[in-house]
Amino acid sequence: MAKGLTEKQRKILEYVIDFQKENGFPPTIRELGEAFGIGSLRGVTVHLDALVRKGFITRGRTSRSIRITAPDPRDPGHGGSRETFARLPLVTDLPADADPQIERYVLVPEELATPATAAGFVIRVGAAGIAGEPIVPGDLVVIRPQETAAAGDIAAIRLDGGLGVRRVGNGAGTDVVGRVVGLLRRY
Repeated sequence: MAKGLTEKQRKILEYVIDFQKENGFPPTIRELGEAFGIGSLRGVTVHLDALVRKGFITRGRTSRSIRITAPDPRDPGHGGSRETFARLPLVTDLPADADPQIERYVLVPEELATPATAAGFVIRVGAAGIAGEPIVPGDLVVIRPQETAAAGDIAAIRLDGGLGVRRVGNGAGTDVVGRVVGLLRRY
């Protein structure tokens, strides 16, 4: 059993991790209650609050805002590192009038995820990269959602075919969906 967790907390944590892997998003409090036969929403939140206090998850005020901040306790060697992680959605498109299209969830070191806020997400830099910038095709950038960006910021923008990343000039476009606050690169 993961250190510091009750049996019920461990099962709820594992359920959240599995649900998120299978569906691409975390469960709601109501779905957790149904899965564990807990009749009241408050009964579920007591367990979730304990997982927050113990550093295994974070929660926002919106539905499906549970974020895993620790490695899966079932993975071998999960206790060796003290670095914490958040699972952020890797978004391929963010239509203005629909839910985001999520490819999968990515483990992001908490120090990069925290500036992104609870609604943060990750996008993959396209084939063009960013001209004149050390951000190359295939890089993953951590995005803090916001509708404006200052001149000089590197921002995520809405394009016809999905999302892109560029440095904002003096005439900042109206299609800004967030500001880049972190970079993940695989060599």
